[in-house]
Amino acid sequence: MADETDHAPKDMASLLKSHSLWASTDGAQGERADLRNLNLAGRSLWRADLRRALLDGCNLAAANLDHCDFRGASLKGACLSGASLWEANLGNADLRGADLRDAKLDHADLRGADITGAKLEGASFKFALLGQSV
Repeated sequence: MADETDHAPKDMASLLKSHSLWASTDGAQGERADLRNLNLAGRSLWRADLRRALLDGCNLAAANLDHCDFRGASLKGACLSGASLWEANLGNADLRGADLRDAKLDHADLRGADITGAKLEGASFKFALLGQSV
């Protein structure tokens, strides 16, 4: 889990915009978001484009991540406990060892996601697409 002293960047909107451009252009423009080990607990990243972002060890506890696009993102060891991920796309995301306790993943797409060792107690997966999740 993230160290409580590691806080979000001051200009998160610019960081997310640059990352979205990076993801859309396969890295030709913009910059990949590196949010590893940051404390984003309780933040709203509603509908953020975080495809292939680096979020290992990030604290996203109780965050609003509804409609976020995490396809191919690395969330190893991330804390997502109590987070809302309604209709989030986590296809092919790396969630190994992530804390998803009490997270709301209703209608989320987890096809191809690696959830090996993830803590899933109390998580809700109503109408979630699980496909070939590991």
